[in-house]
Amino acid sequence: MLATRLTAYAAAVVVKAELSGHEFDLEDVAALLPVGPVRITVEDGKHYLIADEIDNRPPGIPFYEVAPRVLRQVNGLARAIGPDFRPVSLTGRYMDSDRPLTVVHAGTAEIRIRANPLVIGRGDGTPLPPPPQPLGPWQMSVASSRPEVAEALTIMGQTAPLGWVELYKVFEIVRHAVKPADLAAVGLATKDELSAFGASANRPDVSGQDARHSRMSGPHPKRTMTIGEGRAFVGALMTAWIDSQRP
Repeated sequence: MLATRLTAYAAAVVVKAELSGHEFDLEDVAALLPVGPVRITVEDGKHYLIADEIDNRPPGIPFYEVAPRVLRQVNGLARAIGPDFRPVSLTGRYMDSDRPLTVVHAGTAEIRIRANPLVIGRGDGTPLPPPPQPLGPWQMSVASSRPEVAEALTIMGQTAPLGWVELYKVFEIVRHAVKPADLAAVGLATKDELSAFGASANRPDVSGQDARHSRMSGPHPKRTMTIGEGRAFVGALMTAWIDSQRP
């Protein structure tokens, strides 16, 4: 009987992981994932991450080891959709059925002015009309069933700004996933975009020491990308790839 009661209690427990970050970014993830197996709730002005993966973790794995992994994928998806998004973080405060579990000090605040709010749209940048259901929960569900999507979102969700090395890793994951077709053939990017991105990511005469290579020969490319344009391109590529898997 005791084991049965404990099992029932465990099944009912919902762990809420408190989030910190700039209000713009917290609002974005809340709008992106209001429902679903991974969701962001807002209670008394605080944002919490809730995920089935946290609650149904394997035996012996603590919730505070699972939560960062889930949040990194959430940050990756939000960053793919909005290149100006800055990853949110865990405060270290967790609630278990409204009972505090762990408490640490929160981070510092910053002042930002929003120029471009996160807009869910097509890979070519054209905004979509408001969907009847939010896209975020479905997009996150793809990560749970496709390891390569989870891998790419994890890279996208790193705390530090994405450089050419990280962007190219995500690009390679997407490119490999669509083989034997190429990205232009399936409509995920144009040949000009692919050429400009590759040159900018790889060539030191374009991107200096931030480039993937230190020496490259050949004529200087006609078209290049700034790092900001590269982040926007990979984000659009990532979301277009995920959306292409919709039934």
